[in-house]
Amino acid sequence: MVTKPLQIFIEYPIKDTVIQKYEATMKNVIGVMKELGAKEIRWTKISYQNSGNTYYTETFLLPTESHYFAMKELRASAIDGVFHDLSQCMDTRRGAIQYIGLKIIS
Repeated sequence: MVTKPLQIFIEYPIKDTVIQKYEATMKNVIGVMKELGAKEIRWTKISYQNSGNTYYTETFLLPTESHYFAMKELRASAIDGVFHDLSQCMDTRRGAIQYIGLKIIS
């Protein structure tokens, strides 16, 4: 069976008071994500003009759908470690974490 990689997009709001902590944490997150099979990892700061909220997006490739579901579960249920540190920076009162996974077919 030939598996196709997935392009993953994640967007979430970050508490304005912890931007520096978040950016330091992301350096560790990227290392763990690489260990879990993620490639071409990029993250970008986005400030929405109308709401004044600071959001970040992550984009990366994962080799299979199984990797996507495992990573999403790991990030959502982290009670310690780097993903827990990341979750402490997120401001889920401003908005939910948005996940999009697109299967690459060509």
